[in-house]
Amino acid sequence: MPSFTDALRGYAHTILKRDGSRCRYCGLDGTQWPNWLYLSWDHLLPVGHPNRNNPDFIVAACRFCNEACNRTVWDVANKTPDQLVAQKKPHVLAKRAEYRSFWEQEVRGSRLGEQLRGKEDV
Repeated sequence: MPSFTDALRGYAHTILKRDGSRCRYCGLDGTQWPNWLYLSWDHLLPVGHPNRNNPDFIVAACRFCNEACNRTVWDVANKTPDQLVAQKKPHVLAKRAEYRSFWEQEVRGSRLGEQLRGKEDV
């Protein structure tokens, strides 16, 4: 088998495989194509933490969930990986809901309006 240097086939593959190729936050199923293309990994610990690159503290995440709360400072002291995911998950899901609401109003809504006006080929 060739050696890959990208995340999906290379360095993140063992993490994604361990987590069943599912986002630990929203559950996106990476075993379905093309969902797999949207998977990434999430370091649960901040830069500089001694366990940051420990695979136990890295989880599968879709790209949106991985980036949704990147600027948030989390309390990581003495927490297990599952506790860290549980701490972040409600915030990530709330951010997804905000984006969904925007999409429903501004994207899907405008597309439906175009279709109703006879611009279905747009």
